Amino acid sequence: MRTAHALSDCAQTGEDDPGWDVSVSRGFGEGKADLRAWTALAWEASDALLFVGAAGIAVRAIAPHVASKANDPAVVAIDEAGRFAVPLLSGHLGGANELAQTVARAAGAIPVITTATDVRGVWAVDTWARCAGLAVSNPEAIKRVSARLLSGGRVALYSDMPISGQPPEGVDIASDRARADIVVSPFAGANADASVCAAETTGEVVPAGETGKPAGVRAQAPAPEPLRLVVPCIVAGIGCRRGACAEAIEEAFLLACGQVGISPSAVREAATIDVKAHEEGLLAFCCARNIPLATYSAEELSQVEGSVSPSDFVRATVGVDNVCERAALAEGGKLIFPKLAHGGVTVAFSKVTIKLSFKER
Repeated sequence: MRTAHALSDCAQTGEDDPGWDVSVSRGFGEGKADLRAWTALAWEASDALLFVGAAGIAVRAIAPHVASKANDPAVVAIDEAGRFAVPLLSGHLGGANELAQTVARAAGAIPVITTATDVRGVWAVDTWARCAGLAVSNPEAIKRVSARLLSGGRVALYSDMPISGQPPEGVDIASDRARADIVVSPFAGANADASVCAAETTGEVVPAGETGKPAGVRAQAPAPEPLRLVVPCIVAGIGCRRGACAEAIEEAFLLACGQVGISPSAVREAATIDVKAHEEGLLAFCCARNIPLATYSAEELSQVEGSVSPSDFVRATVGVDNVCERAALAEGGKLIFPKLAHGGVTVAFSKVTIKLSFKER
């Protein structure tokens, strides 16, 4: 009965929050689900898994699926008496710590948080990134930033976007991207500062002959790569031939990303003319990228301000002289990459301003 009550409390937590889509399965009684099969299915389809029962059972169930802190779902276990809610995996990036606290409030349980930054009251950069909607380009660098803060050191943060609020303890705002430990930018996934990183070096004393230098001379090694947090501030304007496939659109998109040096995860939406709203290839591309598609009429696009590359052919075909650049600019951003034409697809990028905050939500 206690297990049933705990399960009911947890399910009610999700039902009371309109932002949650909750699916409940039972490992006991009539209609019980096979734990291994349920875990495998839920792992691929869910943002979070909540086990009601022993933490050890949950650990054994998820063990074959654990791969990366950047992609693994949040996993929380709550005992059948509803006394303790324990985040087991993806406490920060996946939101398991927050989920455990939410479930604990609903069930009257105690959240058992064990992550070092939370226990010691130190700023967790990965939690901030998740709450701010920033993608982490190189999650392996999170450990280095957190370790420095936990040891009482300081980190420098550079951002292409304005950040309101007082910086957390130990965090300094940097004006020079090349000197930052954390870089917040749509270019965070690119090698934008590779030459600077190569110039910044750390040294270790080595024996003579290993570097061709006298004994005692410090060998030069690249400085650690900064933690790169990607801001979703790019609008991709896309034009395409009728019947263009998703693969052709993806190829042109990635080519454009590579040329301008942005991370694909920086793209917040795709935009095009309304006559392309039902193009299957474009819709499949947006679905695969998990980005919305905004569409505008020829009249709306013609009124967009900004310098574009006009085409008489495009005007005769769809009623406006340019689709991709005008669509990219329609949200009011600044054009950062003009039209690229490739394989029957055109792509342009604009950048909009995203306001970030250090304040907790």
